[in-house]
Amino acid sequence: MFKKTDHCILVRKCQNFSSRHGKTNIVSTILYLNSKISMRNTKLYSNHQNKRIFKSKLMKKNDEVVLSFVVCDSRFNESLNLLKSGLIFTQSSLHVVIFAEDDLHKKFNSTLTKWKMLIARPFTFELHKINFPEANRKDWMNLFSKCAAQRLFIPALLPHVDAMIYVDTDTLFLGPIEILWNYFTKFKATEISALALEDENPNVSWYPRFAKHPFYGKCGLNSGVMLMNLTRMREFGWIDYITPIMLRWKSNIPWGDQDIINIIFHYHERAVHELSCRYNYRSDQCMYGDACTDATSNGIFVLHGSRRAFYSDKQPAFQAVHRAIEEFEIGADLSPKMLLVNMEKYLNETPPSNCGNLKDAFLKIPTETFKKHYNLPDR
Repeated sequence: MFKKTDHCILVRKCQNFSSRHGKTNIVSTILYLNSKISMRNTKLYSNHQNKRIFKSKLMKKNDEVVLSFVVCDSRFNESLNLLKSGLIFTQSSLHVVIFAEDDLHKKFNSTLTKWKMLIARPFTFELHKINFPEANRKDWMNLFSKCAAQRLFIPALLPHVDAMIYVDTDTLFLGPIEILWNYFTKFKATEISALALEDENPNVSWYPRFAKHPFYGKCGLNSGVMLMNLTRMREFGWIDYITPIMLRWKSNIPWGDQDIINIIFHYHERAVHELSCRYNYRSDQCMYGDACTDATSNGIFVLHGSRRAFYSDKQPAFQAVHRAIEEFEIGADLSPKMLLVNMEKYLNETPPSNCGNLKDAFLKIPTETFKKHYNLPDR
């Protein structure tokens, strides 16, 4: 992305800065100066290289959707629920890339091979071992939660993949993945990734109140759902940033990989395509009242059960949706009608809560999807 002369100038400036102010600030300086060079070269870069390397810019609606997640420890069943939700709602060909600990590979192979035979639409998968650089491996392995930081290295680990939707395992799709996938076609020439804000209100968002490191915009980003144009991220030099940032800030990044993503995009705001909160809907959006009007009006598309919302009695609406999807059996339940019936039943049975008061937001997208593809009657 940058010319050799730019890198030479950058290194000299950082060396001068470091000698004056100490080495602790060199990472921030590199990121800042890189952002200036990036902005200066954006027009030239877009005009001359966009068509050559940015394949995702030319994606078509019927392209194969690529979904990815990382699984360690006890997250196996949770990850199956996530994948099940994607398979239930999608009408497109789906390819799944899973990074998992070695002892989980056999279980994934067995379960997903069975699912492939039971699903009419094309569904493929590939399994990868957890793979961190030997240098600082222990730091990476246990950053925030075990294996969570693996996502940061995906651009280098999957050179054959152009783009993917990365999600945390505690997420559930409530609509066709291909609708979210189509956001890749909306990327501007400078954008390499799409994420939702941590919160749309800076007075409520965690980052402006508590973060001890740089973060994106006024509110910061939540990385539970992340569209990754890997081709652009590789050209951007993504991998070159992450280890220096981790070493510089590791004592001040409680959310691990998400914080590293925020630090990078603090200096490269134009590289982010902002998603609506309905594509990464967390309990923060409803537990104190309606904080995501787009989801209320148009429906929740991806439900994110962060802070164990799917398992906590504090969030019965999240529990209800999770339960309905968990109980749905691929192959055994021939019609999605019972999923919708159970989802509504369990939501109606929940005790009163602010999130539960927005029941229609949870049901809107599943109802519309099933009605369109399975001719279900009106509710």
